[in-house]
Amino acid sequence: MRGVLDRFEDGGVAVIIAEQAGREFRVPLRYLPEGSRQGMWFTLSIEAGQVVDIEADLTQTAERTDKAEQLIARLRSKSTGSRFKRK
Repeated sequence: MRGVLDRFEDGGVAVIIAEQAGREFRVPLRYLPEGSRQGMWFTLSIEAGQVVDIEADLTQTAERTDKAEQLIARLRSKSTGSRFKRK
């Protein structure tokens, strides 16, 4: 199963959103691979509703990052300014 690191919470916990399961998993930071950051994708092994293994999916992370950057660039190129003018 794949999941994306959504955020870090107080108490040394990371929240990973699992795409296929449609749910969040709270994982202690010590279980994350070194260099983990928000927006990074992982391959998760789940047993009894708990994450038992996490591996970084660098290919998926790069693909999703590139796609997001392309969408942002396309939106910025279409920008014509605000329709609402200040008086």
